Amino acid sequence: GLLHIKIIKCENLRNADKLGVRSLITRRKRDLSDPYVVAFIDDYRLLKTKHFDDELNPEFDEEFYCHVAHMTEFIKFQAMDFDTIKDDNLGKYYLPVSELIKTVDENDIQSDPNIAPGDLKRVGLHKHVYLDGKKSHGSLEFFIEFIPTRMLSKSAALPGIYFNATAGNDVKLYVNADDDGSSPVVKYGGESNNEKVWNPPRLWRDIYDA
Repeated sequence: GLLHIKIIKCENLRNADKLGVRSLITRRKRDLSDPYVVAFIDDYRLLKTKHFDDELNPEFDEEFYCHVAHMTEFIKFQAMDFDTIKDDNLGKYYLPVSELIKTVDENDIQSDPNIAPGDLKRVGLHKHVYLDGKKSHGSLEFFIEFIPTRMLSKSAALPGIYFNATAGNDVKLYVNADDDGSSPVVKYGGESNNEKVWNPPRLWRDIYDA
């Protein structure tokens, strides 16, 4: 399915930059945390917002669209402090996936004959939570929506884009920037679909030749 996530804002974040290395280097008079937000499913990063300099109450208002097919128990949201040497953790929130993934019930089936028992629902949640479950660590406000695959458009249009779709374009897909022999061997063609071997295109070579 598709996750639609909007990171709205953080409030009353901790100041991780008191007497920090960055303040000593830049000699900034106002030295507060430089926050941004990331979200993960296990080790897979779903999103990363821009960061704000010297701000404990950042208003992000950033939206993300993430295709997912992962089995997991939680989605981790984490506020971070951007730093010169190493970014610091400002706080985390774990959203149980059970709050987001729901199956249709009898009322849904009665109102829509095209769905069946076991189909997933479209579910949206507006959350305003304390990081690490502690008011002293500040809060995160976000919206998250799960849209099941059956409700997605079958067209090639991508969600979240702001320009009109075009037709008749030439598209070339690359596995790596420049193939080093690690690309998978893909065979195709013929009755057994294995008479030819696909040779991956080389991005840097194509850029040079162009």
